[in-house]
Amino acid sequence: NKPAYLSTKGGPQGPPFLCLPPSSICPSLIASMSALFRSLALLCGFTLAAGQSIPAQIDVDATKPGLAIPADFLGISYEKNALVEPHFKPSNSVLIQLHRNLGAGTLRLGGNKVELTRWQADASATLDKATGLAVIGRTTLDNFYGFLKATEWKCLHGINLSGNQPDSSADEAAYALKVGGTSILAIELGNEPNLYTNHDLRKKGYDCPTYLPEVAAAIKVIRARNPGIILAGPATARRPDHWFEDAVAGLKGQLQIGTSHLYALSGGSTNPKSANFPSIENLLLPATMAKDITMVDEHLAAAKAAGMRYRLAEFNSVSNGGRTGVSDTFVSALWATDFLFSVAAHGADGVNFHCNLKPGSYSPISAVKGETRYTVHPLYYAMLLFHDAGQGRLLPTKVQSTANLVAHATLDDSGKVRVVLVNKDLTQEVVATVQVGARFRAGSVQRLTAPQASSKDGVTYANTAVAADGRWQRTLATEKAVAVHDGRATVSLPAASAMVLTITE
Repeated sequence: NKPAYLSTKGGPQGPPFLCLPPSSICPSLIASMSALFRSLALLCGFTLAAGQSIPAQIDVDATKPGLAIPADFLGISYEKNALVEPHFKPSNSVLIQLHRNLGAGTLRLGGNKVELTRWQADASATLDKATGLAVIGRTTLDNFYGFLKATEWKCLHGINLSGNQPDSSADEAAYALKVGGTSILAIELGNEPNLYTNHDLRKKGYDCPTYLPEVAAAIKVIRARNPGIILAGPATARRPDHWFEDAVAGLKGQLQIGTSHLYALSGGSTNPKSANFPSIENLLLPATMAKDITMVDEHLAAAKAAGMRYRLAEFNSVSNGGRTGVSDTFVSALWATDFLFSVAAHGADGVNFHCNLKPGSYSPISAVKGETRYTVHPLYYAMLLFHDAGQGRLLPTKVQSTANLVAHATLDDSGKVRVVLVNKDLTQEVVATVQVGARFRAGSVQRLTAPQASSKDGVTYANTAVAADGRWQRTLATEKAVAVHDGRATVSLPAASAMVLTITE
């Protein structure tokens, strides 16, 4: 706090130096020098103390727009027996609004319960609690498709395969097509046939060569009743058995959409040292993401070779219903944000987060049992971010940083570039310099934040939380302006946070 002066002696061991009062130093100079010193420290192998920032350079090539993100890319997957509960009715304004917040999407009726749901045209929706068997009929689907049309979503409608009643399945598909019409994306055949033996749905030894003639016979009956129907499958679980690849090859010309399932970590793992153990740290590891995207690539290639589109029709953070303290925390939103854009960049048609509507699970939305009161969880806010930023075509991005930082970018039809930054580091802030192109001159930021990485509540996107009536509405007042000079902007990301940087000309 003294006036600036020049020391000509420089001290006992140093050259002359200039001392300036803090108020006279340019803030941008401070930021630049701080970033330089942090970079030098990292390059020299020094560890940054907690609270210090890690520098990052992100280069976005706005001149090379790539794949377009499908409008209905985003989706939710529900256990089919949820149809017997009071959720999917055209009068359920809160749940309808929660879907509409996410734009156009795809709702999947599936899960293990699809094989425990029976069609009886004249029956009311019922559930046998002793056996777990659900019964649905025409009234059930009238309500469901009334709900779906109010959301303006499409449906991937799963039908029972393991019950081996193709005539009944054909009848259900016919009525669904009648009342659902263009709201139906496809009829999906069964759920995870490569796990049928685990659930006592088939005898030991049931394999893909046994499955193929069985499903082909069912397809023949269903198509005879419903000419021109669009079919999806095989809806396989992630296993090292190559069932998906063999199934789509064997069903070439019979299915139009290949579907499979993936969970990042295993709910059955009990070894904390295992890479599949459900922990916050494992969920955020780059190796976890790389492994999952490899499976998507393999299944996408197999589907394409069989002349099919590909959708990851069921996925989430931890299998077997999720893991409390991992799947229901803010960390799941950081993981999901990166995962959604990564899958889109690799060319899949879309994804469906599995949702059992239970709190403490992996569900983006939970319900009070037997009621129509809902709570959204951190994962839902990642979906809001994706709906906001996942518009238009994906742009190439390059990240240079020692932080666990990822970046994705899109270019929409109006010329806006949206850069999504996710700081997966649980302790360190990142200061990122984003370079897009000299023609871009203005910017704003919307943040995805929570009190801390393990938070289950207090999450917001664009400084806005979802209201009790299901509404989420961002306002211009929530946008924070960011200076852009020659297409370059510098932003900070606190530990365990994400943002959307929107840059315009």
